[in-house]
Amino acid sequence: MSCVADEHGFNEQVLHAGGMVLVNIWAWWSDECRIMSSLMCNVAELLDEEDIIVQIDWEQQKHLTQKLEVFGVPTLLIYIGGCEVARRSGTMNRDDLMKLIAAVKNREQRQ
Repeated sequence: MSCVADEHGFNEQVLHAGGMVLVNIWAWWSDECRIMSSLMCNVAELLDEEDIIVQIDWEQQKHLTQKLEVFGVPTLLIYIGGCEVARRSGTMNRDDLMKLIAAVKNREQRQ
């Protein structure tokens, strides 16, 4: 898992990525964010090799999160080919996250 340092890092790591990118927007003070960050670590080993997980600190990247229209944490954004294809706010369990990932991948394969 990598952290985005700034908007340039977001462009490099997310918008120009080759595979699917899960963007976990979090804050250190949120228990729900800690749950999601732990879930991301567990799911990382199940992703395809070209897929990545990126973390964005909501507090340190206010300009970027406002540009992405993220108004609360935790928020999960999924990008493929530089485009946002899914968004979820709040926590979710492992099964729901894996179902979301599978649905996104299936949708992309059909296009």
